Amino acid sequence: MAQTRSKRESPPATLEVVAVEELVTRLERTVQQLLDEIERLPAEVLYRAPEPGEWPVMSTLAHLAELMPFWARAGAEIAASPGQHVGRALDDPRRVGPIEQHAQDSLDAMVPRVRAALAECVTIMRAIPPDGWQARGSHPRHPSISAYELIETYVCNHAAEHAKQIRATLQTLETARS
Repeated sequence: MAQTRSKRESPPATLEVVAVEELVTRLERTVQQLLDEIERLPAEVLYRAPEPGEWPVMSTLAHLAELMPFWARAGAEIAASPGQHVGRALDDPRRVGPIEQHAQDSLDAMVPRVRAALAECVTIMRAIPPDGWQARGSHPRHPSISAYELIETYVCNHAAEHAKQIRATLQTLETARS
């Protein structure tokens, strides 16, 4: 008699599931380390631009909070409907609006916003079915990109780049104070 799995059991681990969990772990680690560093800072450094035309830390955090769920949803769209074209311009109101709206938020308001965005992003990522990760769509810079490649590039790598940017901003501001 064949054994059947109960509905409570997880499906067998696959390469896609493992790879997705690695992305999730990397993203969670990046965001958590960044927030740990930010929470120890004096408020005045959060709103000061390191150089003219560069974003202060709080603007970058506002961008981080909007980009994680935005790009996770874009990856989910590709997974659900292969061939989708996703992306946006740098001046897209969906990108710029949240930055302008939240760049002056308090740290006490921003940290939960970033954590909620991370949680939403991870939920979206984990909801993509294993076979959806290889579905391909397009992006203005990538004529053919899989849901996995999109999320790796525009969520995980993007978050890591902004974490480095924030650390560089803090270093620049520290050097300027000395």
